Amino acid sequence: MNTLLLAITAAALVTLAALLVFPRHDEETKVEEREDARVSPLLRGINYLLSDQPDRALQEMVQVARLRSEAADVYMALGEMFRSRGEYGRAVRIHQNLLARPDLPEPMRLQAHYALAVDFQAGGLLDRALKQYRKLLELAPDHVPALEASLRIREQSHEWLEAEALLSRLEQVKNTSYHLHRAFLFAQVAEQALRDGREEEAKDYAHRAIDLEPACAPAWFVLLDLALRRRDWDEADRIVHGLAERNREHFPLVLPHMMRHDDYYQERGRSCLMEIWQRAPDEELALSWIELVGERDADAAARLQCELGFQPENLRARLRLEAVFEKEGDRLFARAWRRQVTNYICEMCGVGVRELRWQCPQCHEWGTMHPQKGDIA
Repeated sequence: MNTLLLAITAAALVTLAALLVFPRHDEETKVEEREDARVSPLLRGINYLLSDQPDRALQEMVQVARLRSEAADVYMALGEMFRSRGEYGRAVRIHQNLLARPDLPEPMRLQAHYALAVDFQAGGLLDRALKQYRKLLELAPDHVPALEASLRIREQSHEWLEAEALLSRLEQVKNTSYHLHRAFLFAQVAEQALRDGREEEAKDYAHRAIDLEPACAPAWFVLLDLALRRRDWDEADRIVHGLAERNREHFPLVLPHMMRHDDYYQERGRSCLMEIWQRAPDEELALSWIELVGERDADAAARLQCELGFQPENLRARLRLEAVFEKEGDRLFARAWRRQVTNYICEMCGVGVRELRWQCPQCHEWGTMHPQKGDIA
């Protein structure tokens, strides 16, 4: 049984206990008869939950809620069930009705605020979700799940500075440091400023990111793009070498930035890369370099492979090279494989992706995606 069903079963059992152990004393006989009417569907609902039949359990729980309108815990369980079924509108109405009750206990009111915010977020109504999380945080400033959910929405919306402010609040509440997370947020601010032409702001935030985390590759890429825009080849060389020293794993991702500026690549960049390769040969650097050159000229890619003296040592590397040199008249198996292969794996949750994302799309951690190497599993 999944966690949601366990939680709902627990709520139903609490309600059942309340019905059996704490009946009201006014008109006692009639009350007991009414309570008996409520117990029957509740028992059936619990039985269906335990039998992993959530649809039939839902029908019985709705009946319990009708018979016992004051049972907030039953309504909370219903809201969870509706949300899990994708019926966000019904979940929203249940939680809004709960919040409209003036006599709702404060702990249950906080739960209802949070549940309503989650309803909006699950339904894609991010603005309304944020508004609801803010209401909850006004009542409970240290509500960690609300802070984390708000942070996630700000990141989804690319509101990086707002996300960083929430990160600061989380640091205070949890008494921990999120310097790596903050470094990547600052790198995203730098990238956005660079796209918008705010070069000084981009430079400032890129340096702030690197000060927090020297291996923060996207911040180095921003500095490199700024140097290349200014045609400052000496600075570009220093940045390339600096990244190679601090983050060799993601260093090959610098290649597209260098090769977009062909004059720099031909005059200085190519020899700079060759020097780094000769100092410490790296399979990913060789493959990425050959692939990018091969997109323009397969013969040039073949010459580069010879110059590097690179020979693939595993099936993954061989297929990547074959994808570069396959001719259009062939069956193009390697190219088809290359278009769908997993290239990066998250160290935290294990999800695999083809294109690198600095934030894992599944667990939402920053800086946890690493190149997939070695033979194909």
